[in-house]
Amino acid sequence: MKIDKVERWTKLRVKFSYCKDGDFGITPTSEVKFFDVEEFSGKKKIKFKDLEKRQNEYTKFLITAIMEDFPEEKMVEDFLDEVNKVAAGKLNETYWDGQSFQHKITKDKVSFEHTIFGICEEYPEWSCHFDEYKAVLELWGEFLQMKPSLRNEVTIEV
Repeated sequence: MKIDKVERWTKLRVKFSYCKDGDFGITPTSEVKFFDVEEFSGKKKIKFKDLEKRQNEYTKFLITAIMEDFPEEKMVEDFLDEVNKVAAGKLNETYWDGQSFQHKITKDKVSFEHTIFGICEEYPEWSCHFDEYKAVLELWGEFLQMKPSLRNEVTIEV
């Protein structure tokens, strides 16, 4: 199934912070929430279950892809140069072949395909808006610059 249009939600909030893990010590964690979401696709009300499902999808695809596929600040900086070329219209598209996902970036959307399993029942084709991807990638780069501490966190709303 090919996705031609990505649904637009009113406001996405992403937070990166640290938590204390019994086995691994201070570990990066994330939180995804949607706010001011009342309608989509022709004024259809969103049920809480649908909202929770969407938050889970963003965590499973977008957040996992960025956190696992860009473990170092330098990687984020280098790839943001490519992403900015797409934003400026200098490139029509670019790709990132990560440990977890392959990222296909165009000015309209970013599509994810699982690196090992490809498109399958557990990992169907999924996309988000370009501006969401770019903002979260920039936020992750900012987070990686911070010293690991339970007090440190960064948040963005798109």
